Amino acid sequence: MSSVFIVTGAAQGIGAVVAAKLLQQNHQVIGIDLNPELTAWEIMQKITPSQQQNFYAIAHDIAQTNGLIEQIQQSPWADQTITGLVNAAGILEMGSLLDTTATQWQHNLAINFLGPALLSQWVAKQMMPHQTGAIVSISSNAALIPRMNMGLYATTKATVSHYFKNLALELAPHGIRCNLVLPGSTLTQMQKQLWTDEQPPRGIVEGNLEQYRNGIPLGKMAEPEDIANAVLFLLSDQAKQITMHELVVDGGATLGV
Repeated sequence: MSSVFIVTGAAQGIGAVVAAKLLQQNHQVIGIDLNPELTAWEIMQKITPSQQQNFYAIAHDIAQTNGLIEQIQQSPWADQTITGLVNAAGILEMGSLLDTTATQWQHNLAINFLGPALLSQWVAKQMMPHQTGAIVSISSNAALIPRMNMGLYATTKATVSHYFKNLALELAPHGIRCNLVLPGSTLTQMQKQLWTDEQPPRGIVEGNLEQYRNGIPLGKMAEPEDIANAVLFLLSDQAKQITMHELVVDGGATLGV
């Protein structure tokens, strides 16, 4: 039976793979992304014409939550119960915390934390009368350990992790589950923006002592599908007794911390 799922960051990367997998399971998906060029969305090349009928794209800034909710309420499935929400939208800004400005903090917190938090609050209230639902948010293994020049990103993701575990506690009496997936280095555009050429720096897999960075024990970076599979599991009935959980998918890079 089809259900309605909302996926942010759906244009490309992890969000696109999650949305495509949900469509393959014959669900209806509302995909949200900042990119206004809908035809350029990576997911449009991943799905069939018949699947596109079950996909409703919204180009909107996650940080402008009130306007986003208004657009969701105008979707073809606005009168149907929301089964699940996946918060996959996010940004990564590198740099020293000693140089980080108030404007950078506000911008990164708005996109990585506050927008997803307010959207999840609204979605949870839609789910509560039905006493069921699942919310999965993409955090990061950087939320678990300090990282050189990633303090801004790591702090916002740590905030995401703690918020959603607290939200899960409040929503548990209503039958709604909240969980987190914490990826390590994954082959997405967010990761590739840090590279100087088309190949990943050796330090990502092998480790970098100067940056106090562990390598990846499994010896390879994750594919977006690896992260999406974890998300789909947490959305499914196979995880119906799991909530407040952080599922780390990083090839062992954080050594089980």
